[in-house]
Amino acid sequence: MADHMQDEADLEAIKRWWDENGKSLIVAVVVAVAGTLGWQQYQGYEGAREQAASDLYATMLAIQLEEGDPAALAAAAETLKSEHSGSAYAQFAAMLEARIAVEDGDLEGAEASLRWALSAGDPRSDIGQLIQLRLARVLAARGAEDEALAILDQAGDAYPVAYAQAAGDIHLAAGRVEEALTAYRAGRDASAELGEISVVLDNKVRGLETRLPNEVTEPDGERG
Repeated sequence: MADHMQDEADLEAIKRWWDENGKSLIVAVVVAVAGTLGWQQYQGYEGAREQAASDLYATMLAIQLEEGDPAALAAAAETLKSEHSGSAYAQFAAMLEARIAVEDGDLEGAEASLRWALSAGDPRSDIGQLIQLRLARVLAARGAEDEALAILDQAGDAYPVAYAQAAGDIHLAAGRVEEALTAYRAGRDASAELGEISVVLDNKVRGLETRLPNEVTEPDGERG
């Protein structure tokens, strides 16, 4: 009898607990299950979108390498930019568009593509800094030297050598040989700090040093 009463007491306690908490428990379990399934579905959806973006970019590369239909390439790029604007592939597509535009002599179109690519992600990321580097070169080619140098003066930590070389090229094209030499030296130093040797920059430095007087070509601390 005592065992039977204990069982009935336990059942009554469980019943009262269920009446008080059962509904909320069901809701919590449903939410948890739905959340798990929802997250899995979301991951699957995002994975499918990422694959679709990757496939579109691969299509662009194939068309470009095979010198295929420019209209098809432009359509693929537009789809990437409109339907996958948050993907790095969309930025890559815009950068490829810009490169093709430069090859075609369309600097205005190249600038537009690069500005779109820059707005589609973090400008401080490695990709963002690469986009800014290319944008600076396009701006310089369009005559906007001050804006180009302002971008390069930010000294992107991802590409310090390339930034310095681009600045040197812009100064040299404008006839500012001393400024170009300073920039090339900065790039050569950055390359050395990375444990690399830039033959291109070394040649540019040596070439300019032969064109300038000794007091300009000798870095501080090396004059006798």
